[in-house]
Amino acid sequence: MSTEPNGELLHGKTALITGGAQGIGLAVARAFVRQGARVTVADVAADRLASAATELEAIAPGRIHAVTLDVTDDAATGRAVEDTIGRFGGLDCAVANAGILALKHGVDMSAAEFRRVLDVNLTGAFITATVAARAMIASGRGGRIIMTSSLFGRRGGRENSAYAASKFGQIGLAECLAAELAPHGILVNSVCPGQMDTDMIRQLFRDRAGLRGVGEAEVRGALESRIPIGHLGSLDDLAGTYVYLASDLSRYVTGQSVVVDGGWQVG
Repeated sequence: MSTEPNGELLHGKTALITGGAQGIGLAVARAFVRQGARVTVADVAADRLASAATELEAIAPGRIHAVTLDVTDDAATGRAVEDTIGRFGGLDCAVANAGILALKHGVDMSAAEFRRVLDVNLTGAFITATVAARAMIASGRGGRIIMTSSLFGRRGGRENSAYAASKFGQIGLAECLAAELAPHGILVNSVCPGQMDTDMIRQLFRDRAGLRGVGEAEVRGALESRIPIGHLGSLDDLAGTYVYLASDLSRYVTGQSVVVDGGWQVG
């Protein structure tokens, strides 16, 4: 699937992407605008957001809106949706992508740290999805909601208690909303990235190396050796899955968690 400029898979569509200033969110925003979409990028980090908006505006002049947003704030999320509709005339897709990682053994993690990860990753996804869904229902034209879960939403692992709990929860949330919203023409799915080459995973390598008393290269090598394709996935490899789920190509797909992991689970 092409994500090059001048594609038409999302022509005329409008999307809101949380956590859109870096990593997966920014890659998805690039892919969406290259397929013709209008995009609101939302992120809590105002400096990174400004840089992302400048980059995207150069690709798609007049089709980018940027909003500073804490996804745990339901009123602010509501305003972001209203701003998007006011600027672009509607909302066709919401990508609940904002997330954080706290890499610790469960017994070493405080309840406050655990709650914070769930608040951003799971409650933030709930707020984004439900606020967007209400707007889509009111419009009467259906829509798409896509959550960024994780391979760790399908299986647990050491040092990942809070993150895995939040990502398992996202999959369950997406499945429930898919059943509830299908009569309104709203399709809800989650994407489960495997080991992608992002700032977050590079931080994971650093944290895990510190926890285990080994070098970062050893941590990375051990992980990559388990991937049949043989390397971390690029964000371009991943973004096409979001384009598919946002497009009319997936009009009979809902309640699914799509794993994009280079074969890690079967390797």
